[in-house]
Amino acid sequence: MLSVALSHLDIRSLTGLLYLLEERNVGRAASRLHLSQPAMSRLLNRLREAFDDPLFIRTSRGMNPTAKALALELPLRQLLDQIVNLNHDQEFSPDRSERIFRLQTSHYQAQAYMPTIAERFHQLAPNATLETSLVTENSLLRVENQMVDAVLCSEYVQVPTRFDQQLLGQEKFGCIMSKKHPLADQSHISLDEFLSYQHVLVTLGGSSQVYTDGALGERARERRYSLRTPYFMSALEAVGKTELLFSTSQLLALRFREQFGLVIKTLPFDYPSINYYLAWPTEQTLDPGGMWLRALCADVVKSMIPSPA
Repeated sequence: MLSVALSHLDIRSLTGLLYLLEERNVGRAASRLHLSQPAMSRLLNRLREAFDDPLFIRTSRGMNPTAKALALELPLRQLLDQIVNLNHDQEFSPDRSERIFRLQTSHYQAQAYMPTIAERFHQLAPNATLETSLVTENSLLRVENQMVDAVLCSEYVQVPTRFDQQLLGQEKFGCIMSKKHPLADQSHISLDEFLSYQHVLVTLGGSSQVYTDGALGERARERRYSLRTPYFMSALEAVGKTELLFSTSQLLALRFREQFGLVIKTLPFDYPSINYYLAWPTEQTLDPGGMWLRALCADVVKSMIPSPA
């Protein structure tokens, strides 16, 4: 625990001690600190009291520091350097960073964008770590003070007011089906045909709400779900092997169209494009490392999303 005398020392006093160690002369140290020589002598007396040591011994050749004073020089210099840096913009060098970055995404975005984000991340920051976890519809609301640098999410995810957001772009929904589906060869499908088949629902977690039901109105009750899963890839593969229909964003379906044997049709009802966002805790807005990660994620998503912001 700090003594009362030591706790009363200010930055100027500690700077004066460093100048005394460098100059070994009260007059020259006083000049650097813009003090009179008597004021510098009083400061030295306060330092001696605080550290319970004479600190400097006067000799015919000048002021010789004691062993304790010499031991204080390196930690004192480091401390003052750190204090000076508090007022300077921090720099971030991804190629030298060993930081653990934490990114949350939905299952969809983990498949749609994460592989390219990870590739770019490890090219630029080979010694850093990218740790990803799942964001669900209301998970950001449930946990206070989450350790997260950035969140990739759609407008369906509830973002707390303490987060900032950046719109990345939009994706349009389509009706995904197997290329062997009875409706696959039709240029258009009717709403009656759409509702006559069973469907897949990918759940975000935290809610049983089906957002497209609003566009279907009263006829939403006619849609039957025979597969519910939180995983987009398993949903796409299942659709390719069955007569199930899947209403979702089209980017992943386009990417895996050949692998899973899929075709994409226009929905037989009007449904607006979905907005996708980058979100982050407001208190981290000016964090240099966080700014770098967010810029990387935004560049990747905007280069891939069908309608970038």
